[in-house]
Amino acid sequence: METFRDFLKAYNNSDIYMVSSVPKKMMKEVQFLPCMTCGGYLNFLDTHNFWMGRGGSKSVVHYDDQDNINCMIAGEKRFIFMHPSYKQDFEAFPNSKKNRYGWVDTDLDRSLPGYGAFMGRIDVDRMDLIKYPGWKDVKWSYADLKPGDCLYIPYQWYHQVTAHPGRSINVHIWYWRPAKFETSCEQAAPPTFADCTWGWEPKKGHLGKLQKGWPKPTKCRAKRGSKEL
Repeated sequence: METFRDFLKAYNNSDIYMVSSVPKKMMKEVQFLPCMTCGGYLNFLDTHNFWMGRGGSKSVVHYDDQDNINCMIAGEKRFIFMHPSYKQDFEAFPNSKKNRYGWVDTDLDRSLPGYGAFMGRIDVDRMDLIKYPGWKDVKWSYADLKPGDCLYIPYQWYHQVTAHPGRSINVHIWYWRPAKFETSCEQAAPPTFADCTWGWEPKKGHLGKLQKGWPKPTKCRAKRGSKEL
C-alpha cells in the first residue's frame, strides 16, 4: 500500500492495521505536550508514528532505545510494563532453550521472523509457564489508555501493548532524553509536528548531547491554534 487512501479501502474490509509516520498534511494538526517544550527535549526528536487498527491487535514484549510518549486519539489500549532490572535474566541465552522467557535476537539469527530483539517465543495471551518458567517471578504493572490519555515510556523499559476491540488510533513520538536538563522553556506555546525537524540520533549511547562531532539538534518554531497531543 502506498497511500493512506489505500489503507482505508482495505481497512473497511479486512483485519489489518497500519503503522506509519504521521501523514504530512496531518502533522500541522498534532501539537506537542507542553512538558516537551522544557528541558531540551525538542533538540533530540527522532521520529513519530501513527497507529490505526480495527482492534484486537497485540504486540510482543520488547523495549525501545529511545524515550517514548504515546497518546490515544480513539479507542483503548492496555500497556503492560516490566522494569529494565530484568534485562540480564530476560536476555540471557537468546534464541536457545536455556532462555527462560522466550527472548530472541534476530541479529544473531537472520532466519527468525521480525527484527531486533524481543520475546518472540511466547503468546502473551497464553503464557506457558512450564516452557518459560521465569515469568512466574516477574513483577509487572499496567496502564489502560482511553482517548485523550498520554503515557510516558522510558527507554529500555520492557512493554507489551494490546488494543481493545473496536477502532483504535494513537500517535507516539520517539526522542532521546537530554543528558543535561535545560531549565528554561524554549517555546511560549507547544509547536506542532510540522513545525519541527526530526531524525536526530546519538553517535553512541541513549542520551541526547549537544557537543562537537555529534549531529546538529532538531529545531522547532512555535505555532498557535493547533490541537494539543
